[in-house]
Amino acid sequence: MIRQIAVLSGKGGAGKTSMTAALIKMMKTVIAVDADVNASNLPILLPHQRQATFPYYGMDIANIQDEKCTGCGHCLAACHFAAIQQTPAGHYRIGAECEGCGACAFVCPAEAVMMIRRNSGSWYISSLSNGTMIHADLTPGEDNSGKLITEIRRKAAEVAKDQHIPYIVIDGPPGTSCQAISAMTGTDVVLAVVEESLSGLSDYRRLAELIHKFSIPHYVLINKAGFSQQIDYDIVQTAAHFNGRVVGRIAFNKDIPAALQNLQTLADLEIYQDFFNQVLKQLLFDP
Repeated sequence: MIRQIAVLSGKGGAGKTSMTAALIKMMKTVIAVDADVNASNLPILLPHQRQATFPYYGMDIANIQDEKCTGCGHCLAACHFAAIQQTPAGHYRIGAECEGCGACAFVCPAEAVMMIRRNSGSWYISSLSNGTMIHADLTPGEDNSGKLITEIRRKAAEVAKDQHIPYIVIDGPPGTSCQAISAMTGTDVVLAVVEESLSGLSDYRRLAELIHKFSIPHYVLINKAGFSQQIDYDIVQTAAHFNGRVVGRIAFNKDIPAALQNLQTLADLEIYQDFFNQVLKQLLFDP
């Protein structure tokens, strides 16, 4: 039985990836997944050796074959994204605005429009000192990041099964978008990293509601704590309202950003090791 743990945050800058990297470093063996494919930062904090690189194909795009095109213009009229332009020579060309809907191919009476694959990024398998990391980079401006997250999570599950590794830890994207849903779907538990601030509380409320709708147990780690007892209280109450539980707090400490700048995780700082061991016990073993 493989236990999947997603680490999420309602907003960027809450410290989600820093906490994920610390948890992964404290584990004896693990499959790590960086599902923040638009801004993959986990590989920065985890020393790794890349073993394999694979292309990622997102949505198909249209391609017009000049030798078949009769110049009727039906494709131009059917395109709602203004992605088709006619050249002075009378040929039609597909621009970057193509959304891959296929309407042009559907209406073309000469079957001159083909839908072809478009490379939208890459994904990787890398080795860690205590396991394997599956990560990816989506090409800037490309869509379908949820599909890419699903692909790398599927691969992570395969590797975990093949290598008999019982734990997958997923560094999810910030926010409550479809990417966050792709990162949490089917997981056993979610750890929400919440910054102790008004914006952190507001974004956590949306995240907690989303997690609750998926009926996934969740814990809360309050980061950059110690500034407001009222906000801390509100976070605890919000967690309780959505059947979550606070597992601990990390007070603001100027040594943390200094350590991260030196590519150290909190697991490399002795004062935090017991804390993360206690958090891991709950994430790995609590029902």
